[in-house]
Amino acid sequence: MWRKILLLHCMWSAFFIYYSVQQQINIGAFFYDDEMELEKEFMTVVDALNGPENEQTQTFLPLIRRLKPDDGSMLLQEYACDLIDNGVVAIFGPSSKAESDIVSLICNSTGIPHIEFDIAGEQLEEDKINHQMTLNIYPSQLALSKAYADIVQNYGWRKFTIVYDADDAGAPGRLQDLLQLRDVHNEVVRVRKFQKDEDYRVMWKSIRGERRVVLDCKPDMLVELLNTSSEFGLTGQFNHIFLTNLETYSDNLAELAADNETFAVNITAARMLLNPEPPTEYIDRYGYYTQRENVVYETIETPRTLSHDLLHDAIHLFVNVWRNASFFYPEYMEPPRMTCEFAASSGRSWQMGPYLVKLMKATSGRNNTNFRTSSLQFDEDGQRLDFNIEIYDPLDSIGIAVWNTKGHIRQLSVEAKVQKKIVYRVATRIGPPYFSYNQTALKLNMTGNDIYQGYAVDLIDAISQEVGFDYIFIPVADQQYGKLNKETKQWNGIIGEIINNDAHMGICDLTITQARRTVVDFTVPFMQLGVSILAYKTPQQEKALDAFLDPFRGEVWIWILISVFLMSFLKLIMARLAKSEWVNPHPCNKDPEVIENQWHLHNTFWLTVASIMTAGCDILPRSPHVRMLEATWWIFAIIIANSYTANLAAFLTNSKMEGSIGSLKDLSGQKKVKFGTIYGGSTYNLLAESNETIYRLAFNLMDNDDPSAYTKDNDEGVERVQKNHGEYMFLMETTTLEYNRELHCDLRSVGEKFGEKHYAIAVPFGAEYRSNLSVAILRLSERGQLYDMKQRWWKNHNSTCDEEPDPDETPDMTFRDVRGIFYTLYVGIFIAFLIGIAEFLVYAQQVALEERLTFKQAFNKEIKFVLCVWNNKKPIVSGSPVSSLCTTPRRSAEKSLERTPKSARRIVLGRSSEEMRELPAVPPSTTSNSVERSSHEEARV
Repeated sequence: MWRKILLLHCMWSAFFIYYSVQQQINIGAFFYDDEMELEKEFMTVVDALNGPENEQTQTFLPLIRRLKPDDGSMLLQEYACDLIDNGVVAIFGPSSKAESDIVSLICNSTGIPHIEFDIAGEQLEEDKINHQMTLNIYPSQLALSKAYADIVQNYGWRKFTIVYDADDAGAPGRLQDLLQLRDVHNEVVRVRKFQKDEDYRVMWKSIRGERRVVLDCKPDMLVELLNTSSEFGLTGQFNHIFLTNLETYSDNLAELAADNETFAVNITAARMLLNPEPPTEYIDRYGYYTQRENVVYETIETPRTLSHDLLHDAIHLFVNVWRNASFFYPEYMEPPRMTCEFAASSGRSWQMGPYLVKLMKATSGRNNTNFRTSSLQFDEDGQRLDFNIEIYDPLDSIGIAVWNTKGHIRQLSVEAKVQKKIVYRVATRIGPPYFSYNQTALKLNMTGNDIYQGYAVDLIDAISQEVGFDYIFIPVADQQYGKLNKETKQWNGIIGEIINNDAHMGICDLTITQARRTVVDFTVPFMQLGVSILAYKTPQQEKALDAFLDPFRGEVWIWILISVFLMSFLKLIMARLAKSEWVNPHPCNKDPEVIENQWHLHNTFWLTVASIMTAGCDILPRSPHVRMLEATWWIFAIIIANSYTANLAAFLTNSKMEGSIGSLKDLSGQKKVKFGTIYGGSTYNLLAESNETIYRLAFNLMDNDDPSAYTKDNDEGVERVQKNHGEYMFLMETTTLEYNRELHCDLRSVGEKFGEKHYAIAVPFGAEYRSNLSVAILRLSERGQLYDMKQRWWKNHNSTCDEEPDPDETPDMTFRDVRGIFYTLYVGIFIAFLIGIAEFLVYAQQVALEERLTFKQAFNKEIKFVLCVWNNKKPIVSGSPVSSLCTTPRRSAEKSLERTPKSARRIVLGRSSEEMRELPAVPPSTTSNSVERSSHEEARV
């Protein structure tokens, strides 16, 4: 059994070897007269695949037809049919110089595989059925368009210009993804076309100042195009040109850079990524350079183009497929025997042709070192979908990154190129504390960066030490940050300097805004801030001596005094009318001769004033209606006293926030105080472009003010706030506001900050040094140097301004605020002492008369007793003023009792003195007894 199987296998192998050795395979190709190098490549690759003669099993015989540029489709058809008559199994070419697809149509009708290796236009849907036998090794236009869009997006370009050859019909297809951006962002993405042999300067002039250009042109036109662009500043150091032609390396750009000293543009180009391990018999040649193991050598050999590599891969692809099919189906792999006329008349084609095309479409070149352009994958229409694009520097032929069809871009690790050291121009504007002139340096006639000082100067100096570069400051002439002129479409200020290639970076209190980000790029922020309100702080004025009266106006105090006098008199009248207010002056005497009323004018005044002063009193009314009157007065007194107390602190200090404006909402809700900001600045744009109601209302109020509420800079805004003394407020960044508050004691901030902002360094789009600047800023921040710089330039250590108190806290009152109250106390004490001294002198005179002493003796006697403050008991001397005063009421009472009978003693209101005299008399004995009893009781008490 095994012998039979072995015998059959040997017979089959012998038959296969015999058949293969005898097999000769014809392959056809088209080349133009100027494509001799491609023809040579074709012959070389075929010979290499055939191998030595003694090892050949299948021999591929090239049949080449040469074309001239003016050969039309009729001649192409004749040559193609001639090749088919000679039994070719595949046709390669022609290149894109052929204006007709007649070869593809003939191959499609005869079933002969057709393999292209040059760029071709996109097929229409209705034409695809006539090109089913065609494969193109060149990447499809749709895939290239996606690759270019991904690369530009990876660059971070938001504004650029697309330039391509108007005579190149395939250019719009290769650039369609980028051109679609122009339809969406017409002002950001511009498109310019040119034609060969025209004046290219007209086109370059229309995009003068453009920093980012996507250039699609043939290699033989590139040098002339770049030369003419230098006149318009498009080849400066911080410009970037991306070349889309995959054969850019065939032109020697190094000579252009060497001959032109101003040629410092950053050029990157795209090319097919070749297999990292090519066959040993072939050498990777890039233009006039040869690369082996990542080392670039200069060579004088003829430059190798992309077409060479694609032709190489096309031949390898077909030969591999043919050999595989011959191994499995040797009996079917015979060269076709047909003509164009037979295929057209019978409608029959070579049956193995579609099968070979199917195998080629299913082939993957991954990890196959036979293919120079690495991956090979096709769609059902024969268009190549899988390939890798290498982004490289055409001046040095060094790869930078690799793009794949998944949209991923992988950066390559390459050593940085050695460039000549340049001095960076730093655009800025005069405006402390960021940037100002050093007056001391100016007096010493110093030059350069030494004449400047400020936060920005220290920051750039610290960054330059971190990164390692030289710089020079260039103050802008118009002193503007950067605003777009809507009529001219031009930017001014610092942003304009960067756009016009006059500066490499810009720094000051420059805010990151969306409008500015469309024309320049920014580093990471070096300062975070917001917007607040700058207001005038009324100088603290010394309060008047009567400041404690300010809680009430003068008319209120007059009405209070009138009320005190009126209530005192009314209380006296009501008390005298009230029966309960008339009492016995001697409670021990049950039958007094007179009754007394305690309410005199001085008592009513005392009680009235004591009530309004919230002080107590030792006498109170007895009758209900008098008590009702007094209770009503107490209610009035409590309200007046509390109202006075509540307003007293506010009137004795002006340290609290002045007025009722505490936020942007409050400011927008009134019309008395005007407010504004810098016209066209970041705060202006914040309010103008915001959808918040408060911001829009504030912007409309500023926009409608006449005269204008806007200023040209912060200094003008600060000056306007100071001149208007509280009738104008200014919206500005918190950092600048803090600095001005330190300088000017008459300024204050109102409310909390709003609208978060960031300051950063502006750089051109795609600037290679941007990342280094950002890293340096982060390092300075981590080490705390940014904070130290701010403290140095913001904190005024020589300032005499009082620290602004918290508006939500009640401030402490000083003696200057309440001195009027103390002076009133001192005046009252002084007057009281004057009255007391006068009364004491009168009393001393009475003592001198009664005790028969001189005034001096009586004064000394009484003053000595007064000064003995430890003695609280004073003896009564008979006949002294004190004893007289003490006995006078008793004697008067005794005399009254003697005149008035005891039986008639009662309270009779409304009787006259004559009626009282007619009352019956009281016996003397009774009177004397009563007096004795009263005296005895008094003595006992």
